[in-house]
Amino acid sequence: MISIVGRHCPAVPSPDTVVQRTMQHHVLLLLKLIVVGLVTIMELFAAQLGHAQSWLAPAYSTGAMLGPTKAHGAVIWSHGRSADAEDSEAPTPPFMAELRNGGWDTFRFNRLSANDTLAESAMALVQDVHRLKQQGYGRVALAGQSFGAFLSLIGADASDNVDAVIATAPAAFGTYSDHYDTWRANATELYPLLARVRGARVMLFYFHGDEFDPGGRGERSRDILAERHLEYVVVDQPRQLATHWAASTPLFARLYGDCILAFLEANHFEPDTQCKGGTYWAAASTRSRLAGLH
Repeated sequence: MISIVGRHCPAVPSPDTVVQRTMQHHVLLLLKLIVVGLVTIMELFAAQLGHAQSWLAPAYSTGAMLGPTKAHGAVIWSHGRSADAEDSEAPTPPFMAELRNGGWDTFRFNRLSANDTLAESAMALVQDVHRLKQQGYGRVALAGQSFGAFLSLIGADASDNVDAVIATAPAAFGTYSDHYDTWRANATELYPLLARVRGARVMLFYFHGDEFDPGGRGERSRDILAERHLEYVVVDQPRQLATHWAASTPLFARLYGDCILAFLEANHFEPDTQCKGGTYWAAASTRSRLAGLH
């Protein structure tokens, strides 16, 4: 006879216990789903918020774009960055109208100042360049004023899709009077950036009376770009134009609009290519890497 005295027998859970455990399991599963949903919503919101901080828009509200197949290319202009104003509301400089009239589709890269940093904004700008290339634009040029000029050059460092840069009064580190400790970085940070431009042709403008300019940047820029064997034009402190904002004036557009347009479209460069009397001047017959692109 077999005894079962003292042998453990598992207890059978009551129906109430089974229901309770099932409910707990469902509650935990629901909580996990809620957490996953919240994370997803936060990620989507963050992406939308990031997009809202910068956006590509037509440079002019009137007049239709020619489109990738008809335009000579696309030009994206990037505004500066002020401490006490939203430069995204600043008017597009008149010289951009010269480019539009010359057959280029013109855009603005707008940013809200609260989240406008060199690294983040340049990344977003490069993404916009990539999208325009995907749409079929054979050439994409970046134009920029001050902080926007730095962004444009960083874009040319980060992407092979940037074909040209027009940088006017590049500055991202303050003025002599307000930020003396960082002011010189408008030169010392600019030079290595020029040395890293991948292959874009570069046009630089420096102006007399620019309180952001530590001085001497014209000659040093020419040396760097020449050593890199890049196609370039440096216009250093031209007559009749002064202050940091000279490129935003109608006079700048009249004096240099045609030259900038010719620079973008030129098939030939030489070591001392320049603007003379508002005319693009290049005597040697060096074939450009942009020749034949439409």
